[in-house]
Amino acid sequence: MIPQLVNRLVNPPGAIPPLSPADAAAAVIGADPFDLVLYLEQVWNAADVWAPNGPPAGPARRGLFATGAFAAYDPLVNPAWDHLGYAYVLENTRMVQIMRRVVREFRSGEGLGVPSVATQRWLDATETILFQAPNPVPAWLSTSAVRPDPEAVRRNAYWRLFGMDLAFGYDDNKPFVYDKALAANTTFVGLFEELLYELWQAITNLRNQSGVNSADDDRIFRLAEQLKFLLRSRRQKAMLAREELIACLVLGWLSLSLDTNTPVVVDLRAQATSPADRLRIIGERVGMAPHSRSAALISMADDLSLLLRTLEADIVTGPEFAWVLYASTPPLNSTVVPLGPTSRRVITEWSSATGRDMKARKAPVAVQGRSPVLTR
Repeated sequence: MIPQLVNRLVNPPGAIPPLSPADAAAAVIGADPFDLVLYLEQVWNAADVWAPNGPPAGPARRGLFATGAFAAYDPLVNPAWDHLGYAYVLENTRMVQIMRRVVREFRSGEGLGVPSVATQRWLDATETILFQAPNPVPAWLSTSAVRPDPEAVRRNAYWRLFGMDLAFGYDDNKPFVYDKALAANTTFVGLFEELLYELWQAITNLRNQSGVNSADDDRIFRLAEQLKFLLRSRRQKAMLAREELIACLVLGWLSLSLDTNTPVVVDLRAQATSPADRLRIIGERVGMAPHSRSAALISMADDLSLLLRTLEADIVTGPEFAWVLYASTPPLNSTVVPLGPTSRRVITEWSSATGRDMKARKAPVAVQGRSPVLTR
C-alpha cells in the first residue's frame, strides 16, 4: 500500500498538482500515522473484496477517512496492493525486529542519540503501524485480544498461503510460537521453484538462434495453473485479504524508510548506497544482524509481487499465453506487457536468497491435470 500511495502522489487524480518522487516519498514518510491508517481504510473500502455484498465501510467510517490528509488521492477502482509474497521476503530480512529495537532504544533512552523532530514523527508512525501504539482506530490493524501479536498474525498468513516460516524466531532466537493452521499450501515452494526453472529454460531459448527448443509452454501453463489454484484455495471469500493488506502496509513502510537516507537513517548514522547496507548498519547499531541474503530478498520483493499477482489473475489461461511469463516483447497485435525481465530477476534473486539454483533442475515436480475452477 505504501509504494502505491507514493505513486498516487506522483500521479494524482484530477487537477491535483503532482509531486516529484522524492517529495512524494518525503510526504508519506513524514505523515501523521492516523492519516496513513485512514488511507488504509480508504483503500480497503475501494477494493470492495466482498462484492456483491457491498463495501466494508459504513457511513461513519467513510465520513472519518474522508477527513484524512490523503483523502483527495482516491484509490483507483479495485485498487491493488502488493502480494503477500512481497511482505514475506522483506520480513525475512529481519527488518521488523531490527526496527523494533530501534524504536525501543530511541523511546527508552539516548543510547542511539537524540532523534530529530522528523525521526520522532517516524517513531510515532512506526509504533502505530507496526507495534499497535494506541490510536483512534487500533482495531483496524488486524489485531485484538484474540490475536494480539501482529508478527504472529503475519506468520500465520505466510504459513497458510506459502507453507513457509520466516527464517528466524524471537529476538532471543527461540522458536516463534503462533497459531499454525492445518490447511496450508505446503506444496507451494516446490511448484514455484519448478516454474522458475521452466521459465529460465524458456528465457534461455529466446536467445537461441538455432538448436533444440527447450521451452515447454504446456508445462509452464500447467505449473502456473496449479499455483493459481493453490493460492486461490486460501483466498476463498477474500480470506487473508485484510491480513495481506496490513502486512504490505507494515513492510512497505519499512522498505520506504530504508530506500533512501531518510531522517531515521541519518540519525542512526547509517547512510549508505543501498537498502540492504542501511539495514546492516542499523542492525549493527542495535545488536541484531539481518539475514545474510537481505540484498537478494529486498531486490526481488517488487518483482515477486508482480509475478505472483499475475499468476493469481488468470492471465495465462492456456499454453498459448505462457509467453507472458518469460518473453521480453509481446507478439504482434498484443497489448499485454510480458514479464520476462520480472521473472528473470525473481529467478536470479530467489536462487541467491535460498542457495538453490533455479537454473538447474535436480528432480522434476509432478504436475496434476486440469483442476476445477475455484470461486473466490
